[in-house]
Amino acid sequence: MEVKGILLAMLEIEPEDTEEYNRWYDLDHLPEHISKRDVLTGKRYVAPRDLQGLGDGDDDATGGHPPYLTAYYLGIDDFDSEEAAALWTTKDRGIIKSGRFWRSGRVPFSAKFRLAAAFTRPPVLVSDEAVPYLAHRGVVVALGRAPSPDRRDDALRWWDRTHLVDLLAVDGVLAALRFDAVDAPARDLLLHLLLLEDDPTTVMPRIRGALRYGEATGRYPAYGGVYESVAFLPYRSIVPLEYDFEW
Repeated sequence: MEVKGILLAMLEIEPEDTEEYNRWYDLDHLPEHISKRDVLTGKRYVAPRDLQGLGDGDDDATGGHPPYLTAYYLGIDDFDSEEAAALWTTKDRGIIKSGRFWRSGRVPFSAKFRLAAAFTRPPVLVSDEAVPYLAHRGVVVALGRAPSPDRRDDALRWWDRTHLVDLLAVDGVLAALRFDAVDAPARDLLLHLLLLEDDPTTVMPRIRGALRYGEATGRYPAYGGVYESVAFLPYRSIVPLEYDFEW
């Protein structure tokens, strides 16, 4: 089925709860929410010690670099409606009543975004609708904004014609998904999700090298400041039931 949007959540959980928390999420929480009619699938990611410091995150917007990331892919057009929100509320209420909801930790960032465009590097030949389902080893969450609403088209033009061209040329970057925010608190944010075929610890230095070259040639940062970066955060895909993360 075609992906219409995404619910992105960044979470902070204490390292001592790693095994118990992740088993709960994979064997309880994730299956319950994927079972709802508005959710197509869910993917989980982690940023342990070897990824911390490789990205940039705004403390006010994302709480720095939260160690966990969950992405729920949404498959109905009105996923931001009151009716769709009620599906989440009803599901969570039932889990809480049964005493199965994880209570410690916090969620420094959570927002819904509508899928706007998909991009792949030349060897990847799948249709745009198939891009969210590509196998990958990790992601980079790129959040940013235009300096003002009337510069939004300029920011997107720079991403599409310059920045994405350079990023997709980096070995290990498979594809990119662009999303537009629908939630009021994040309404001005632009989200790009880079899908990585290599481990993020390998790809991030390559990306940094490409950006340094872009600085030298005037391709990065965005000319005229039409795009302001809020976060550029790498995460590794979590393999269910394998939680030997080093903190």
